[in-house]
Amino acid sequence: MNAGASAAFTPEDHRFMQLALALGRRGQGRTWPNPAVGAVVVKDGVILGRGWTQPGGRPHAEPVALQRAGKAAKGLRRSM
Repeated sequence: MNAGASAAFTPEDHRFMQLALALGRRGQGRTWPNPAVGAVVVKDGVILGRGWTQPGGRPHAEPVALQRAGKAAKGLRRSM
């Protein structure tokens, strides 16, 4: 990531990204053949759901987080 791209992120964005990275570490070493990934579903600064890639690499982090967010995630756009 270059400095210009980093400037577009708010301190809150960085906090949520750090949380996603920490969630991903929960699966480290157990998600082969997929990478260990974390995901956070956020709306208006509120965490609606969180997840990480499960053992064996499925399900992926994103659907886990969306499932946990439930109907509150409807209509949200995804950002990686």
